[in-house]
Amino acid sequence: MREANLEDSDMVVAIDMTRSNEASMGGNVSFEGLDLHDLKTLNPYERVMELVGHEVARALDRDAKFPVLAFGDAGSVDHAAGCVYLGDAEGFDAVRPLYRSFVADPRVRKSGPTSFAGVINYTIDHSITTGRFHTLIIITDGQINDSVDVHSAPSGRVAKRSPTMEALIRASQYPIEVIVIGVGDGPWGSMESLDDEVRDVAKSLGMPYRVDCCQFVPFTSYMRTTDPAVLHRFTLACLQEVPQLKAWLDVHGKMGPGASTTTKHAEPVKWSPPEAHVVPMPPPFPVSGMPPPRH
Repeated sequence: MREANLEDSDMVVAIDMTRSNEASMGGNVSFEGLDLHDLKTLNPYERVMELVGHEVARALDRDAKFPVLAFGDAGSVDHAAGCVYLGDAEGFDAVRPLYRSFVADPRVRKSGPTSFAGVINYTIDHSITTGRFHTLIIITDGQINDSVDVHSAPSGRVAKRSPTMEALIRASQYPIEVIVIGVGDGPWGSMESLDDEVRDVAKSLGMPYRVDCCQFVPFTSYMRTTDPAVLHRFTLACLQEVPQLKAWLDVHGKMGPGASTTTKHAEPVKWSPPEAHVVPMPPPFPVSGMPPPRH
């Protein structure tokens, strides 16, 4: 990571707030059947933040300020931006308090579908504005399911179009790496072949796809390990393609021929905590450990 000269790069962190995270959905065996956003203990989202965040912080070698976003909540799914801005974090240690405050806000309701389009479009606009390399880290519990029916006027045919897939295709024209980290039980079938699927969709739509810029890493298999060496392999798996893409862009140019020079997307919903809204942090756990089992 350090060798890739990432000191001149930026970060965006995005958190999945869809309803499938809830314990009532019955798919969270890997987290003892709890809501994946349970704040009474160190939940999978927080654990990923700490593991990946500290590795990124070491690579960047500075406490950079970067935006933290959420998607899939009821307040943003019908908004043009498709995401909500929680605030800027100064270093990864500041991500967790922002996240916990947002999740604990009684006004926030989980919704759906699972769509990454809003946070990808936000990152595209940031890369246009700054001209810098961006790493977008998306932490999610589910597969992309935002396909919509699009009617073709001349033929009358109906085709399925996914805003997320098309946003990923557009992202290939910009200096952006999208890292999708899966928490919970999945299933992760289509996510495992995300790069291939994006490439196929681009071909079918006739959209230019410049370079593979997204990867998926499941966290589920690491949930119960406390072995620092194994957990280090997880963080490396998340970040290993970043230096490769950065090096490719240094040779071929940051912006592709299909890149825009002006921002095009709506500003995200702005969130602010309720008055006197204080969320206590849970007892700290080692980064390499898991909370003790409940009895």
